Amino acid sequence: MTTTLAEFKLPTWDTLPVVPIYMEQLLQLVNLTLAPLELPAVTKTMVNSYVKQHFFSRPTGRQYTRNHLVAVLVVTLLKTDFSLTTISQAILKIRDSRQIEARYQEFTIALMQGLRQQPVTISATDTTSQAIQFAAQTVASHLLTQQALA
Repeated sequence: MTTTLAEFKLPTWDTLPVVPIYMEQLLQLVNLTLAPLELPAVTKTMVNSYVKQHFFSRPTGRQYTRNHLVAVLVVTLLKTDFSLTTISQAILKIRDSRQIEARYQEFTIALMQGLRQQPVTISATDTTSQAIQFAAQTVASHLLTQQALA
């Protein structure tokens, strides 16, 4: 891994594009953001597959929103450790809760704490928050293991 994981940061909700973006822009943002983790690049085919699997709604006029961008970032990270079936269940639960921004923030905080090897205290009372925090910790542990073995 080219940078230390402790320096890696996912973009905050407020720094993500507010205006809809096209597929090429989405791919560029996701791949640039995740490049330090040396994960396989996200492709147009992968994004189209996520739409077909109902991970998120179809883009409107070929334009993707901040919600789409967050979903692609999180799915790409979760794919390192979880099956697409499990990821789909989580995405649907989050989408149905209509709390995408808050859930993304929970994931981001837990992932960053995990990558910095800081304890993540699972204090959430709802099971969705707990699952998000456990998943982020799992991904962080996986990435840290890969870094240690490199």
